[in-house]
Amino acid sequence: MPPIPGSGLAKGLAVTLRTMTKKTVTEQYPDAQPELPPRTRGVIGLFEENCTVCMLCARECPDWCIYIDSHKETVPAAAPGGRDRSRNVLDRFAIDFSLCMYCGICIEVCPFDALFWSPEFEYAETDIRDLTHERDKLREWMWTVPAPPALDPGAEEPKELAAARKSADRLAAQQEAARAAGPAAPEPGQEGPE
Repeated sequence: MPPIPGSGLAKGLAVTLRTMTKKTVTEQYPDAQPELPPRTRGVIGLFEENCTVCMLCARECPDWCIYIDSHKETVPAAAPGGRDRSRNVLDRFAIDFSLCMYCGICIEVCPFDALFWSPEFEYAETDIRDLTHERDKLREWMWTVPAPPALDPGAEEPKELAAARKSADRLAAQQEAARAAGPAAPEPGQEGPE
């Protein structure tokens, strides 16, 4: 059966009339800040203390927008006769946000939790060359990262915590058994048995 002539126009006008009768929702952006969802991908914040300069984030980035420079420092041995160690020291950590596609791969592959999503989104520049932000700016954004959501009270305990608790309970039981089985130590000022 062929469609009735003009039925598409009538449907379109019906949608327009329904929309016209609803109250508009306009956010007055510069004056009122928007309510952002908790998992907003704004910019990437850097927690510098956790960065070991492993370069995983820069290697895995599909856009090659992360720039890292470092040098090695020798750390003297902790014990006499020990061997000196070397460690990487971060000199430069920069992200070019004009290239970044906000995929989050760098955050996911970071094994030491040095990168986090920040909900900041107001970092526009008048020159595209100014969109490469160095570690000082990335560090400032770190303090705007929201706290992680609370764990579900009915969730299973993480296996790492369960293993640690089991080891601590076993050690406490061994110490208690040793205390109960062993001879009591003499109190200070008292002589032991002769």
